[in-house]
Amino acid sequence: MSNPLTTPQSVLPLRHLNELFNVAHDRPFSILFANYSWALGVAGGLALLWAINAWINVRRGRFDAVEHRFTMPLIAALIVGGFVNVLAEVEQPGHLIYGYYLGWYNWNTAIIKYGIILLPIFLVLAWWLSFQSVPRQRLGDEIARLPGTWRKLADIFSFGSRHYSLFDNPAGTRIVLAAMVFLGLFAPMYSALFLMNEHGVPLWNSPAQAMLFLASAIGVAALLELVVVPALAWLVSARWAAAPQHNRWTAVIALAVCTVVWYGWMWWIGRFGTIEEERAANLFMGPYAKEIFWNWTAVGLLAPILLLITPIGRSPVAQALACAGAVWGSYATRIGILLGGEAINRSGAGYMNFHHNFEAFWYSGVSALLTLGILAALLAAVPRDEAQSTPSSVPNKG
Repeated sequence: MSNPLTTPQSVLPLRHLNELFNVAHDRPFSILFANYSWALGVAGGLALLWAINAWINVRRGRFDAVEHRFTMPLIAALIVGGFVNVLAEVEQPGHLIYGYYLGWYNWNTAIIKYGIILLPIFLVLAWWLSFQSVPRQRLGDEIARLPGTWRKLADIFSFGSRHYSLFDNPAGTRIVLAAMVFLGLFAPMYSALFLMNEHGVPLWNSPAQAMLFLASAIGVAALLELVVVPALAWLVSARWAAAPQHNRWTAVIALAVCTVVWYGWMWWIGRFGTIEEERAANLFMGPYAKEIFWNWTAVGLLAPILLLITPIGRSPVAQALACAGAVWGSYATRIGILLGGEAINRSGAGYMNFHHNFEAFWYSGVSALLTLGILAALLAAVPRDEAQSTPSSVPNKG
């Protein structure tokens, strides 16, 4: 079925022989790819927002703002959870290890070779900054109360953060913030660039999905800063401190960009794309149209935007609903792009019969539990005697 808004011309169907051949082949990627694309993407979006907020807060001498204190533990937890999906996807962790010292003869052609270096660096920096974001005196008092062996272990896991503060060194702070901006841009676009380098799938060989992944990651990150980060501060201190309300409008702009890019992309490939791209547009606007509309357009884009731009957007309930919708929508679009590309070029007639296997759900659950566990562990390391009554560095304005 064609959609006249995207593919007004007739689109040649797949040849029967190709359909019979392709349906016998498994898809190269599972939802585990969407899992780590989402987790690493949101971690990158949070890193971008954190770096901007940190620059403002440090210049003002504000170290107790909730977005400065509690964003990094969430980033570190998301990166760890994303890595679990990466290892499960490649099936053998040794494949990643070999990438460090084998196959570098054509290293400019494989984004994965950059990822296996930059993403672990991203994790180390996020872990370190989780402790650097705690005022040094408070962290030192907390660690000093521990017994000898536990004190040494605490110093190891916190990289000795009680003995120095990054933010006392302006030059070092600028370097680290610049690194976080770079890694914050790389992480959301990593999986998109990975798909763009896959040969034989024209739908994936487009910069539009990189724009979608980046914009959706920033939109979700802004809403997490608005809703989840203050909740993390409350769990630690039992006091609520509102996050900057400008994140509300950041989310609106990012989600609006997603809307324009997605439907502009579908319109463009439906009218000016190759035969394979036209088939993909027909797939998204035909057999997959219902799933795309409800999971991505309605729940992930329109509902959050409407909730945030109306007067009820100041309500914590409306913001929480918008956050939940954007989280699900950003994940759904990754699954849609992943499965849509595979359906046309890798599975042919079998795209309607595809079902997820138990292993993918198992590893998805494991990564989710690990993410929550790492986040809980990092929050437990935050000094309990700290009073988070200080409001955010940005006024709470609608």
